[in-house]
Amino acid sequence: MNEINVLQHMLSASKKVTTAVVLTHNIDFMFAQAILVNRLRKNGAPRLTVFADAGCAAASFTRQSEIANLVGRSFRVVPVDLGVGRRFHPKAIFLAGPESARLAVGSGNLGHGGWSGNREIWTYFDYPGAGGPAIAAFRNYLENVCELAAVSEAVRATVLEPFQSEAWAGDLPEPDGLLALPADVFIMDQLLAKFDGPPSSFDLLSPYFDSEGEAAAELARRLNVPTRILIQQGKEGLSSSSADKLPACAQILGIAPVNGQRQTIHAKLYAARYPDRVILVAGSANCSRAALLSRHNGNAELMAVSQLTVSEYDELLAAIQISDEPPHLPEVAPNENWDAVESPIVRVLSTSFEDGVIVVRCIFAGVVIPSQIRVVLNAVTVVALAGEGGAYSAAVSDPGSRLWVEIDTVQGPVRSAPLWIDHEAELRIGRPEQNVQAKLAGNEGPISSDGLIDIFTLVVEHYNNPVPWSGMASRKKAGPAVEYNLDDVFSDGFGQRSYAPMLGGGYAQTDEWTLMNDYFRVVGSIRHPKDPIDPPDDPNGDPPAPKPLPARSKPLEPNQVQKLQRLIDKAVKSMSSMAFLESRPPARLAADIRTAALLLAIARRREGMDKGKVDTASAKLFYALFSGSGESHPLLDVYVERHPDAPDQMQSSELTAAMTLWIADLLQTPEVGQWFEFAGSRVAAQHPWLAQGKEDVLQSLERLSVHVASLAEALPEFWVGWIRGGVAVKALMDSLTNPTAFLEAIARSRVYSGEIVWVAGQFAVAQADFDRSANGQFLLLRDGRLAKFKGEKTVPIVDVVGKMDLPETIIDTMKRMLAPTGIQQVR
Repeated sequence: MNEINVLQHMLSASKKVTTAVVLTHNIDFMFAQAILVNRLRKNGAPRLTVFADAGCAAASFTRQSEIANLVGRSFRVVPVDLGVGRRFHPKAIFLAGPESARLAVGSGNLGHGGWSGNREIWTYFDYPGAGGPAIAAFRNYLENVCELAAVSEAVRATVLEPFQSEAWAGDLPEPDGLLALPADVFIMDQLLAKFDGPPSSFDLLSPYFDSEGEAAAELARRLNVPTRILIQQGKEGLSSSSADKLPACAQILGIAPVNGQRQTIHAKLYAARYPDRVILVAGSANCSRAALLSRHNGNAELMAVSQLTVSEYDELLAAIQISDEPPHLPEVAPNENWDAVESPIVRVLSTSFEDGVIVVRCIFAGVVIPSQIRVVLNAVTVVALAGEGGAYSAAVSDPGSRLWVEIDTVQGPVRSAPLWIDHEAELRIGRPEQNVQAKLAGNEGPISSDGLIDIFTLVVEHYNNPVPWSGMASRKKAGPAVEYNLDDVFSDGFGQRSYAPMLGGGYAQTDEWTLMNDYFRVVGSIRHPKDPIDPPDDPNGDPPAPKPLPARSKPLEPNQVQKLQRLIDKAVKSMSSMAFLESRPPARLAADIRTAALLLAIARRREGMDKGKVDTASAKLFYALFSGSGESHPLLDVYVERHPDAPDQMQSSELTAAMTLWIADLLQTPEVGQWFEFAGSRVAAQHPWLAQGKEDVLQSLERLSVHVASLAEALPEFWVGWIRGGVAVKALMDSLTNPTAFLEAIARSRVYSGEIVWVAGQFAVAQADFDRSANGQFLLLRDGRLAKFKGEKTVPIVDVVGKMDLPETIIDTMKRMLAPTGIQQVR
């Protein structure tokens, strides 16, 4: 009771937190979003999940719904409804990270009073450390809470993830140290079982009692030792008639805060005093039937057991003044109706929104469960139909942040209290990912050198953390990629807008921070205002007036160059593995690839940066993902094979624009040879959805051009060349049914470095000049490995493409890409 700021105490020893879970009876939504969420950002910005009593949460949100705009987006609140006459009453704070976990079990609700204003009591546990048994017991209790709340798999995965993935969790000892309800055994029996024989005396402090004082009388009877029942003066929770029924061993004493402070003493403690120690049980349970004398039909409660020295216990009680006299008790029990829980005709338990569908769970009292409900949103009312499990669903575009439910009864329409809406795409965002978004969303203008390093630092952290797949299985497929045929891509007007973009301004002008935000985000995961400089709806109209270019960033200092290069190498290393790809659901993987391409492009253009080292890292990552490297197949090929629906969820104009930029940069570097244009086109042929994007791909290309290309027209032209190359290579692959038939027609005696050949059933790149009568080394583009073959077994594609039945446009495109020039060997 001496520690009045539990949040500060918890965070002071918690450096990096990835998961935060709060159990509470009541909740102050404004305190949660203004204080708790902001403080957690300084300790790693973990995913925050709050479990709260459904009735209390609904009442609190009704009062605060106009301003509680972050719930359902930045943090999740799970209402727990236990039915009539029962309350979800535990109070706990759990913080977990890669290195440790910390738990506080106590009496304070989530709000200013419970966490810093009232006189509460908290017991703290740390692991690694002596708190392992209690944290293991809390894991079991969390699993029980998830069952009570009937949570989704996404919620369960979020709150229980640390116990399954963090290294410390594998060494947790056997559960102990907590008393919990619901359970097969009364909390009173659990409590008494923790005592080492009869204590010399006993203290009971509780602000609430049941109306007959039955729990207090039963506990005093069973202990049968001198018992002090401590009740705050002016806030008496026991009637005089109930006090008269207490056994003779029980004595009621008045208590008050020290120094005349006007604080509420909200602590609940049960202390068995022995000559040399005190066994203390403290937490959420009041001295009531619903808390102490119920099993599965009572409240949900949580208590912590600890052992104190006599002096430590005396110091704990020093926070209150204990009188020698009882307080003035009322004649009628002041808490007679405390156990009564309001039962409105319709109560909304939870709402979730994802992929254009809103799902609502309700409970009803005194009416027939309807087959449909009306969901009242801020701007529209929709009809939701009952589905599996009793949940109601309806298609909506943008539901906003809160809703009401209406039903018809014989007395007329009835409307529920408002409830927040869980935006699942935003709540599923990982904390490292959210840190990047927060960094990007709060800035404007050119990215400074330090800002670029900050972003890379956050992105590397994000790349090293898995992103939950929970909920992805139920996602609806996105529309298919735009498909272009030969006539489309080789037409004169392909890839041209009705008017040319203007360098340095117009609708394509934007700041780098916004551009980075657009490329990092998963579509639908962030709400942001429409760019005021987006193109007009009429593409044939006049373009907006040019705007001045943003100021140039200062050159990088030598120490910044070294730091940035180390971060780039770390990012490339993280992404160049199948483990990384499998740690990303498709939409997140697409966003991460987009961001990597854009960051590499921005970094290599920053004055003072060693472009050669950036290009080396960039080529290494591109090979790993799309062309294969060493003994590894292209990672994206493997990913798509394992997850056939991935292309529909990954495709976007932003991804196509980023890939175009990446290939355009690599084509201009010494890290790749002429063969790379063919390799890039092969990627477009293998995965046409990467190159085709969506209808607004030109707009995405032009937005990128402002910041990373020397001419605004450059990227659209590269894109046209890339997509044409992909169509050409696809046509070549379809026609190359029997390439060995052309061997006799090959007259020349040499194969040249960088030349594309067909060998061993796939395309390959010659690694040096050599005679066709000798062995040569080749990079196999499908298998991503180096291998030796006899030159006479290889088919130089440039020699045979003209002999195939292909359109002239395809033949010309292929010859331009395949002409041998003796370029340097592949690195």
